[in-house]
Amino acid sequence: MEELFDDDGYSDKLILVQQNLRTMPTQIVQRYADSAEHLDLSHNCLKDLSWLAEFEQLRYLVLDSNRLHESQLRTVKTPLPQLEVLMLNKNEFRDLRTTIMLIRRHFPNLQYLSLHGNPICPDGLNLQPFSSYLQYDYKYYSNLIAQSFSKLKFLDHGLVQRTYDYESFPTANYDRTDNTLVKTTRL
Repeated sequence: MEELFDDDGYSDKLILVQQNLRTMPTQIVQRYADSAEHLDLSHNCLKDLSWLAEFEQLRYLVLDSNRLHESQLRTVKTPLPQLEVLMLNKNEFRDLRTTIMLIRRHFPNLQYLSLHGNPICPDGLNLQPFSSYLQYDYKYYSNLIAQSFSKLKFLDHGLVQRTYDYESFPTANYDRTDNTLVKTTRL
């Protein structure tokens, strides 16, 4: 565990990377919930996020590489309107619309969201070999997210653009099976 202190001696950053955590220990919640603005829980095994409600000062949350999916987002019980940055890279989110709905419900004021390396993100990280439909699908994905978050400025690796006619794009589901990616399209 790493704590980073500000000028007043208060810890506003808490880094718990690779701690094999399934949930946040109660003693850490009690000690840091009132002051932590930055929380990095990358490379853990989180199954429960209900403790997030205690972190009322949290503005920056990193949950990369936790094998998270939609059911873990459902464990968040109280919205965190102060959260501005949410990193969910390299997890297991498979349903784009459900994921957007849950993120919007729990983190309504996001300015930066990153979902690279998830089955719902057609960013090329899970696609082998690189395919020609990637750019088209990424435009649909990014515009659907941009339309869902009015304050979002950055998505994944770039500025949010709200210029696409997203109704004209098909809904694609990406499903990983045995290290291959299967794309199904609904019109």
